[in-house]
Amino acid sequence: MTHDFVPESILVYVGGNPDNAIGENVIKLPFLRAIREVWPKARLTWVPGVGPAWFEGALAPMTGGLIDEIVTDLELGAAPLDALRTPRPFPGRRFDLIIDTQNILARTLMLRRVPHERFISPTWRWFFSDGRPPAELARTPRLALRLLGMLAAASGRMVEPDPVAPLPAEWGETAARLLPDGPVYVGLAPGAGRVDTGKLWPLENFVAVARAQAAAGRVPVFLLGPGEAAWAPDLREAVPEALFPESRTDRPAHVKGPPLVSALAGRLRVGVANCSGTGHLMAAGGCAMVSLFGPTRPEKYAPYARAVTCLRARDHGGTSIALIPVDRVVGAVDALIG
Repeated sequence: MTHDFVPESILVYVGGNPDNAIGENVIKLPFLRAIREVWPKARLTWVPGVGPAWFEGALAPMTGGLIDEIVTDLELGAAPLDALRTPRPFPGRRFDLIIDTQNILARTLMLRRVPHERFISPTWRWFFSDGRPPAELARTPRLALRLLGMLAAASGRMVEPDPVAPLPAEWGETAARLLPDGPVYVGLAPGAGRVDTGKLWPLENFVAVARAQAAAGRVPVFLLGPGEAAWAPDLREAVPEALFPESRTDRPAHVKGPPLVSALAGRLRVGVANCSGTGHLMAAGGCAMVSLFGPTRPEKYAPYARAVTCLRARDHGGTSIALIPVDRVVGAVDALIG
């Protein structure tokens, strides 16, 4: 594949699954920035496939200038016969480049019917694709690197974008008011969306890590999702030194939610999080990460971060995340701070 291919129009079909969790979409942000780095003038059409369109909703402030069009009403079936009985997608349109990130055959065949110059897809081990990524990226289970491999297959070059997702200046200014210069801040994200996934390290362990930071002269900062706000009173009582910047009201009303988490993470020296959307948001903010894994695998879900230490329950005799010792987490934080 040569470097002289310069598409004017790009279609990216994400596919995904009904969960389509926020973390999976944050993982895609470096891929989007890499596309813009390679082809800054191309018109990019993004099709989120199954599930909510996070990039025109909660994550929109993190995608400024990256996407020209989001298509949310394209329905592609997954059954083999759907490829024959479904009308061709995007009638009357043509794309210079189509990147099909999923691997369901029927959807790949339907997308391939859209007029194009170059088509990239991992389906059937790249059988339908006009290019292949480097071997190590074709085999990697890590989602962020797999996507960057698809771009390498399309462009003939490997791009490794900075993990930090730029935000409008107002978000960084607000984060700086909430977490002013001076202290060493250590972020703690004890949630992980649903509580029945086995991904939650015990809350009392996060409290122990927070107390260790306070004892070391650092300031623990708790980042809590909407479903975790009820934990705040107990956490405040257990760790009086801790800050809860998301709960403060002295900020613009629209500066909130996932992008605020990333903006605040830019003020942290280190973040500690379960395998969760919040962990990926913190990595996108630029802080070093200690990521905790129970039943899920860091080989696939490790955050795309400037520096990351992954601690696995499997290294302590099982898949229960509670097996990860507190002292291992405290030690990992100390090592990243240096």
